[in-house]
Formats: sequence, structure tokens, C-alpha cells
Amino acid sequence: MAESKKTLYIDYNLCIGCESCEAVCGYLYGQPRIHMTRTSDGITVPISCHHCANPACLKACNVNAFHQDEDGAVVLDPKACVGCMVCLSVCPFAAISHSRSGPDPVAKCDLCAVRRAKGMTPACVEICPCGAILFGSPDEIEAELRQRVAEGIVQSHMHPERFGTQVGLRAMKKSVSVEGYAAGRKSDPED
Repeated sequence: MAESKKTLYIDYNLCIGCESCEAVCGYLYGQPRIHMTRTSDGITVPISCHHCANPACLKACNVNAFHQDEDGAVVLDPKACVGCMVCLSVCPFAAISHSRSGPDPVAKCDLCAVRRAKGMTPACVEICPCGAILFGSPDEIEAELRQRVAEGIVQSHMHPERFGTQVGLRAMKKSVSVEGYAAGRKSDPED
């Protein structure tokens, strides 16, 4: 399972707090399985299941309502769930929610199991307008993040003003004359 394990990664540097991920999830499943929360700084960010390799919710559930699928997603069987809420108390990421109005007592992200079975990615990944939510293996996600960092470094060199950077050394606007060469072209020593 380790080779095929897939997960979500939320890049909080890119997230704009638009709540599109929560809205599409709520639309598809009747209640969202990814939840927006406001930090103490007033920033709105999504919270979702981390699909742990060794999930506390799976171990704590007395009725075996959780299992891990072939992609590594921690999946809840709502029909098996009796609503004891133990899973809510043991999840270190507050990623399982209690439903007061929905048909199921608790809900959590299953990485859009039905969509994945059809070869699609999770809906939150597709709907995110800024590409803040990634889906893939840890290696695929790491490669994408490395690419993003590399692109950011190049952009910071090309446009330092966008990053609020005071540049100490500026490229020279005029060519420097070197003996035998003047302003970028070879000069005739007899000139």
C-alpha cells in the first residue's frame, strides 16, 4: 500500500480562504467533509483528514466503521457508525465532524472515493481556484512543491519588487568597457 498511497496536501501559502472546497464537498455529499476554520489571526483555512498511516480513529472505533482503502484513504462506513463520537475525540487534526442535521452521525473526507473509482481526482482539488490543494503520492506532491519553490526563486530574482525585497546589488544598465572591448562589441585597438 505504501507505493500507491495518495493523500491531500493543502498549501496554506496559496489558499485564499474562498471556501470553494467546502462548498463543492457539501454539494456533492450533503455535508462538507472538508471544513473551513478561522485562525486566531483571522485567516480562513481548510481542515481535512490527513489519512494517517496509523489512524487513531480507526483504532478507537469499537464497531470497525473505519478502514483504509488501497490508496491509503481512511474511509468511514456511515452505516456501521453508531454515533458514539469517540473518533472525534481522538483525531489530532479535528478532521471528523459531527452532523446535527445530516443522515449520518459523523462525516469525514474519504478523498472522494466514488470519484477516485472513476479515475477522477477529489472535487476540492479540481475546484480550488489557486491550486492550493494537491492530490497524489507523497513523491508526486514533493516534486510539485519543489517545482513551485524553484519557480518562486526564479520569479524573486526576475521581479524582486513583487516580493518586497530591497535588492542590494543591481545589474548594471551600461556595459563595462574592457580593454579591446567597448559596450559589448569588440573594438578595434587602433580606434
